[in-house]
Amino acid sequence: MRFRRIAAATAIALIFAVALAGCGKGGQKKLMSYFPDKEGYTWEYEGTDGYAHNMTLDTIYEDSSTKEVTYTITGEVQVAEEEEEEELEDVWSAFELEDEAEEEEAEEEDDWSWGWGDDDDDDWGWGSWWDDDDDTSAATTSSALEMTYEFSKDSVIEDIIDGEQVLPHKFIKMQVLKAPIKKGTKWTYQTPDWTEVDAEIIEVGKDDEKLDYVKVQYTAELYEGPYTETRVYKKGLGLVEFEAINPDGTEFTYSVST
Repeated sequence: MRFRRIAAATAIALIFAVALAGCGKGGQKKLMSYFPDKEGYTWEYEGTDGYAHNMTLDTIYEDSSTKEVTYTITGEVQVAEEEEEEELEDVWSAFELEDEAEEEEAEEEDDWSWGWGDDDDDDWGWGSWWDDDDDTSAATTSSALEMTYEFSKDSVIEDIIDGEQVLPHKFIKMQVLKAPIKKGTKWTYQTPDWTEVDAEIIEVGKDDEKLDYVKVQYTAELYEGPYTETRVYKKGLGLVEFEAINPDGTEFTYSVST
């Protein structure tokens, strides 16, 4: 009798363990379905004030012991920048040189090599500055980007390894998704800088092309005030929309370019 009870308890425990393992695997599979599944996949994003970045899914690796899957991604971030201070300094240096030349011209009245000059010979005069073609295109600076997505049985962790200074993500490591993928799912996690972030799936549905999507909102109380971030992930595509509202009320957005 005692042997039967032990056997029954063991069988129940095994069934329960198998059920949990199945749920875990199913949860991981569901989470991964919102991301590309082939190496070489590329993303191109455009956003606020000329911001742009691109990424490539370099490798997909599965740990044989933990069954966790890691995506390694590299890319480049491009940010529009204002006229650099060095360029302004060069302009002022040119005017200083011009002043020196004018003094020399006063001493040698017969020397007219400086001043308005010919277009071909004038290196520092007003002509050379005003005759240059105007470049109306915005200057940009580029920086390397490297990050990973880590898929466990019930969550997705985004870890920014390189590019955190230019990528408009407030935290270098985030738990961006968590199972189950359904409206109302909530979780709280702590970032490496000890900031507590509350996350919630606020919307699930299908887009015009019948692709499933999930919208997640993240909120945190920073030293400067409240911060809100909203992301949209789509089946097979990964992150397609990003919006951040900073404590000062400014907004920054980017999305997959069409």
